[in-house]
Amino acid sequence: MLRPHALFLSVAILLGGCAIRPTPPSHPPAPATDAAHGDQAIPDWVGTYAGIVPCADCPGVREVITLDKNLSYEIATQYVGRDDQVFRRGGGFSWVNGHTIRLGGMYGGPALYHVGKDALTQLGRDGKPITGPLAARFILKKIGPTGTGEGEIAKPRRKRG
Repeated sequence: MLRPHALFLSVAILLGGCAIRPTPPSHPPAPATDAAHGDQAIPDWVGTYAGIVPCADCPGVREVITLDKNLSYEIATQYVGRDDQVFRRGGGFSWVNGHTIRLGGMYGGPALYHVGKDALTQLGRDGKPITGPLAARFILKKIGPTGTGEGEIAKPRRKRG
């Protein structure tokens, strides 16, 4: 017959063997990137990107985003077919992973963009690509380091008189 302390020791050993062990992650962690340089496969992400993204109640919104190597951005938007008013804002951005950036201070507006070769693609709030027939219109093409070229937002006109 087992003594009480031997029985207790046997039960403790059995239960110890059934301890809950943490499960390894099901996917490998994203590779670390140099925050100042983003994805090494896209070394020239610094510059200005422009395009006309869809708009619910106008022909589109002309959007120009400039990314700087110091992790700051400036965005200018202008509603096509309306007055020449240009809305400008800026701030800092951060790398979510090697291909995605998050624009800081973009409350209520698109904040996530996929950085590709000479293009920024606006992502949905969930961080996934926008799909459907208008998906291609969410891609901003790189136009240069200073915003020159096609897609540039018109300068406000001075009223004469």
